[in-house]
Amino acid sequence: MLSGKIINLRRVVVTGMGLVTPLGNSLSDSWKKLVAGCSGIAQVTKFAADLQEFCQRYKIPEDFPLIAGEVKDFDFKARMLSAKPDLTKEDLKLAKYTDSFTQYALTASYEALAQSRLDPSVEDPERLGTIIATGMGGVASWEEACRKFDQEGVKRVSPFMVPKLLPNLAAGNVAISIGAQGPNTALSSACAAGGQAIGAAFRSIQLGEADIMLAGGAEAALTPLTVAGFYRMGALATGFNDRPEAASRPFDQEHAGFVLAEGAGIMVLEELTHALNRNAPIFAELSGFGMCGDGHHITDPDLKGAIRCMRRAMQDAGIEPREIDYLNPHATSTPVGDRNEARAISQLFPQQPAVSATKSLTGHLLGAAGAVEAIFTVLSVHQEVIPPSLNLVEIDPDCAGLSLVAGEAQNRTVRYALSNSFGFGGTNAALLFKRYPSWIL
Repeated sequence: MLSGKIINLRRVVVTGMGLVTPLGNSLSDSWKKLVAGCSGIAQVTKFAADLQEFCQRYKIPEDFPLIAGEVKDFDFKARMLSAKPDLTKEDLKLAKYTDSFTQYALTASYEALAQSRLDPSVEDPERLGTIIATGMGGVASWEEACRKFDQEGVKRVSPFMVPKLLPNLAAGNVAISIGAQGPNTALSSACAAGGQAIGAAFRSIQLGEADIMLAGGAEAALTPLTVAGFYRMGALATGFNDRPEAASRPFDQEHAGFVLAEGAGIMVLEELTHALNRNAPIFAELSGFGMCGDGHHITDPDLKGAIRCMRRAMQDAGIEPREIDYLNPHATSTPVGDRNEARAISQLFPQQPAVSATKSLTGHLLGAAGAVEAIFTVLSVHQEVIPPSLNLVEIDPDCAGLSLVAGEAQNRTVRYALSNSFGFGGTNAALLFKRYPSWIL
């Protein structure tokens, strides 16, 4: 005979957010440019100071994409000092033994904490945790170490190589920096990782494992080899080197692949009563999470998987499809992915919600994409503004029927909103946010 206990699931709210994106190095800068329809995609600068020399050295084909959604003018030490004026010598050493993906996660975490008005030192450390995802981890540090090892031998390999590349050390370094002793882990489930990290943190709080979680994703994979790998797969948009801002065009007839991007998005998730007791700002309630696998193909998504994932999030929240007002899709600008998701949305929602694909402005942040887009979705709910999709000139007939927000942002009340993330391997996540204070309270 099975025995168990009845668990009353606790409510979870978003009390703080932090961003580092191609649009800006803060939440406010990124959101302002997103709503204004400003693209963060430009000619790449991280490969080499001299692109001509780079192209000759690596035998770059004419259609190789030399564009990206880069984080611009990022100064880790300055950002950390502004967020944490009492930096110790150990804090300052972080720049030496952390990869960029960890640095993005740290600065976004401190911005989220500041917005949340949360002082980790006065919280029970065992009730505070971190779950931060990444798709590629410290791949830039790995490539650099490989080059030095090949050219100069063992002694030129940094002793910090391993701490820089390990995928869990964004979550680990954030936890160490704030003294968090609760759940501490990393997810690496491709492009669904950021969304799944937020979902996992949501479950930890619901089930009583923690009261506060810093959750999201971070990515810094703009390296020659990574871009070459995606290029050889045929996954990247090509032919846009002379007009980079036009390259990411989800649902458009010319969508030909995604634009690689980098950055981080971190949320402070908190149990509702705990947040109310400390008079924390509440931006939205996270009321549903769906996760599933296609069980179908590594890169060819399955229609039923996308539908199943979104439906699970709505069932988790106890609402019907007709109640969704806004949907931020995965929408990477790949024909196969866009068409599959468009069909799933059309079939699932009898009354089409507003849809805007924010990757058209940021590019694709891989393991951080789901977290960054979840934050954009929360801001849409809270600010009652739906950001625009760019580059919708002629909609792909196979994506027709969606209520796409194109060109300009729309002011609209959003009661419930979904954020989708789908990854290689057929791994899916959907997060459902509700306006707070809610009309159904």
